Amino acid sequence: MSMKRCILIGASPDTDINTISRLMRKGDYIICADGGYIFAEKLGISPDLIVGDFDSSERPENCKSEIISLPVRKDDTDMLYAIKEGIRRGCDGFIMLGATGGRLDHTYANFCALKYLADRGIPAYIDDGRNEIRIINGSDRLVESGGGMSNFIIKHRERHGFGIFPFGCGRCRVSLRGFEYNAENVELTADFPLGVSNKVASDFAEVSVHRGCAIIILESM
Repeated sequence: MSMKRCILIGASPDTDINTISRLMRKGDYIICADGGYIFAEKLGISPDLIVGDFDSSERPENCKSEIISLPVRKDDTDMLYAIKEGIRRGCDGFIMLGATGGRLDHTYANFCALKYLADRGIPAYIDDGRNEIRIINGSDRLVESGGGMSNFIIKHRERHGFGIFPFGCGRCRVSLRGFEYNAENVELTADFPLGVSNKVASDFAEVSVHRGCAIIILESM
């Protein structure tokens, strides 16, 4: 069964339009969150959908895209609303662009939105041109939720920086193979950043999360 992949374009001022161009492919469903449509316009892209409260950018006019205007006072961020709308429209994989940089609280909120997808077993990651950010749920959580991912394979990414930390929990238990610093069933805690400044050291590396939930950051060096 073919996937309906969704490209989400956020409004971070640090958005790299070259990354958007590199990752997009024919058949992607494109949703712009608020001012993210400005970056799509620069690339000559007509999004399938634009959602937002347009508090930091003007509502687009005379465009062919469907637009959903949201109230400024709401619980969901524009990005999380876009994710939920993408799921409702049948998308089963997400790449979040324009989701880091700018306001730190918005960046963190997008990490939380990434976890929203992971908890529902939907493949997703954030890419800002320098970093790929993913959330991996442990195998114990998969039993509870019925979905998700407990392993992540990194291929042909030698000499890339890597970090892993608990996310949304106090501790997680992980194994790392193919890294400069390998680990086997090691516990990471939220109050001690043991998982920082690692490196992929082979053409095939594997991350396993046995318990808890982890955020991983793969950095181009």
